[in-house]
Amino acid sequence: QKQRVAIARAMATNPKVLLCDEATSALDPTTTQSILSLLKNINSRLGITIVIITHEMNVIEKICNRVAIIDSSRIAECGLVEDVFTNPKTAAARKFVYPNAESRSVKIGRHCLRIVFNGNSSDEPVLANMILACRAPVNILHADTKDLNGRAFGQMVVQLPEEQELARKMVNYIRARGLTAEEVDNYVG
Repeated sequence: QKQRVAIARAMATNPKVLLCDEATSALDPTTTQSILSLLKNINSRLGITIVIITHEMNVIEKICNRVAIIDSSRIAECGLVEDVFTNPKTAAARKFVYPNAESRSVKIGRHCLRIVFNGNSSDEPVLANMILACRAPVNILHADTKDLNGRAFGQMVVQLPEEQELARKMVNYIRARGLTAEEVDNYVG
């Protein structure tokens, strides 16, 4: 109840910005969800900007539109949650998005592609359609999805055929559908 009282006290001043510092730390999952729902409701109904300071990835995934990753008192990376979480550009962001990456990184062979599915394309069978269109199989090495603010985002690492022209055709197929596709030599499994 302390969090609810603190939020109510802060709201009594009719703020334009509400600062929440670790508002869900040390809470059970049900209470955490309740606090996040309350904050989301305040934001949508009253139009108040909410700045959330947290170390909990699931808080950001559930409620935030934008994220700033802070490393050594400096903003290392900031942007839309889906952009930072699906394509982290800095080491600090990668460490936050993939906290166990070093221990779970797997070295893979040639012709491997990391495909990022955004919230708009996650319901389409893009990979299956690519296999049918190109008439060649791929090997799925890794896949995961996240629910970011009610939209599905994901990534998949696939091994393409060794034949250069066929692999290039598959990469072009993926990119033509507006998906991010990058060659990789390892992945977080």
